[in-house]
Amino acid sequence: MGMANTSLDLRRRIVTAYRSGKTSTYETTAEMFGVGRATVDRLLRRFRETGDVLALPVGGNNPRRVDLAWLEQHARVNPDVRLKDRVAAWQAQSGRRVSIAAMWGALHAIGWTHKKRHWSPANGTGRTSRRSGGGLPPLSLISTLGG
Repeated sequence: MGMANTSLDLRRRIVTAYRSGKTSTYETTAEMFGVGRATVDRLLRRFRETGDVLALPVGGNNPRRVDLAWLEQHARVNPDVRLKDRVAAWQAQSGRRVSIAAMWGALHAIGWTHKKRHWSPANGTGRTSRRSGGGLPPLSLISTLGG
C-alpha cells in the first residue's frame, strides 16, 4: 500500500503512534499499521518538513505553449504545412520555441487532423473486376466468340 492509497486518518495515526512512543522503530510502526517501512519514513519526513501529512498537490496549471487562435488561423491558411514547419512559424511569430509534440497536442486541441484528403483511385474509375489479369476470359465472353 503506497502513500497515495493511505487515508489521511491512517497517516495521522501512524505519525501519532511513532511520536507518542507506542512504537519505537519505523519497522514496528509499519507492521502495526500494515504499511511499508518506506511509507512510515516518508510520512514522518513530511510531518517534520510541513507539520502535517496531507498529500501533496497533484500537477495542474500547465498552460499551452501555443496560442490556439493563432494556430487555427495558421492551419486554415497553410493546411499542408509539416509539424516542424509549424513549430518554426510559431517560433518566428512568438519568439518561443515549442516541441513537435506540443504542436501536435495544440493541433489536436483545435480539432485538426493529420489526414488531408480522402483516398481515391488514380485512374478515377477504380478496379472494374476482381480479376488481376491473366488466365482464361470469362465464360460469357467465350460463348460469344464462338467457343
